[in-house]
Amino acid sequence: MRPWQNALAIVAAFLVAGGLLPWSLRLACTLGAIGIVLLLLVLRLHAHQSGIKKQRTASVYNQVERMRSARKERLQRKIR
Repeated sequence: MRPWQNALAIVAAFLVAGGLLPWSLRLACTLGAIGIVLLLLVLRLHAHQSGIKKQRTASVYNQVERMRSARKERLQRKIR
């Protein structure tokens, strides 16, 4: 996790601890903590998805390059 995401997680922990306060602040602290946790969840899922996509496309680019070089060799043989 990035440093600012760690800071958000720490703030969420403080808000969860704030859930022990009197009723007037308990709901606000709980909703804030839930919001931060959901935000971090969405950010981590997005980072995971983009990491998987990069892994998949890395081999595709290598395959495309091999196909282009093979086609270039075939065309060179036909011309000669």
